[in-house]
Amino acid sequence: MKALTKYLALFFALGVAGSATKVLAQTSNQWVEFSSNTEYFRVSLPHLPREETLKNLKTNYGDVDLTGKRYEASLDGATYAVWALTNTGDSTQQRKDPDRYLDACAQLIWEGLLKPARDKLPVDRRARAAMVYTKELSAKTLPGREYSVTIGDVTGTTQFFVAESRLYVLLAMNFIGAEWTREPFFQSFTISPEVPGRFPSGEVNTGPGTNTPSSLASNQPIFRSVEVTKRVRILDKVEPVYTDDARKFQIQGTVVLRAVFSATGEVTNISVIRKLPHGLTQRAVEAARGIRFIPAEKDGHPVSMWMQLEYNFNLY
Repeated sequence: MKALTKYLALFFALGVAGSATKVLAQTSNQWVEFSSNTEYFRVSLPHLPREETLKNLKTNYGDVDLTGKRYEASLDGATYAVWALTNTGDSTQQRKDPDRYLDACAQLIWEGLLKPARDKLPVDRRARAAMVYTKELSAKTLPGREYSVTIGDVTGTTQFFVAESRLYVLLAMNFIGAEWTREPFFQSFTISPEVPGRFPSGEVNTGPGTNTPSSLASNQPIFRSVEVTKRVRILDKVEPVYTDDARKFQIQGTVVLRAVFSATGEVTNISVIRKLPHGLTQRAVEAARGIRFIPAEKDGHPVSMWMQLEYNFNLY
């Protein structure tokens, strides 16, 4: 237990000089509901949490100067923490492009909040530490993400949500192979409707903002593939490449786009059907715009046609 306490303490004393984290020898299954009116959230924890005030947490990613609080509780070796942070820097990026703002927050967590724990590992083990993208989260009507985290012998999950200048980070960690639960922690987390910057219910902006203005005349018809005499013939389709950040977070999957292959030989009206973070959606859109093709034909004349494009990203 002493070794476990010492190791997990690396994760929950971040940015607080002289603080210490204690893993409690509690075995009760009776979780308690904890809420903070000033931080606008509610969550279930194994017991009432320890509270720590954080000030002037700076990172190298954009105009970020964080203050706020950290709440932590432990049960049977597992440790659960919530960071409720306010960015006193420029928050306009989130309003302009929530996806890029989430990218920046993931960098902040990995290169800021979790960096001290990684730095304490031996050099040979430090390189194997990882924060891996899992999925988008929107059920709480705020843009959010989930990543898995492994640092040394400890593994777990982090989820985070953004609302204007506010950032909520949840982290649950335990030793690899240990039997423990994290569902009550993550599933119970709710954010008050009064939190500044919250999207109205059902209106979470999860799009990457990559739609392009139409260059087609408003009266020009756009046909489906079954409606044309000859379909579009692709001459050259360049495959997009990974961004450095996407490799860092080991992102794999498929970006799906819908676009118009116009009668004039341009790819226009690109919309995103399925996206991937950390620049991969943008890379796919750029690749789509560069496609060279022979337009579809109908009754012997070139016409514009809708097409769906898929770009697969695989690390191996």
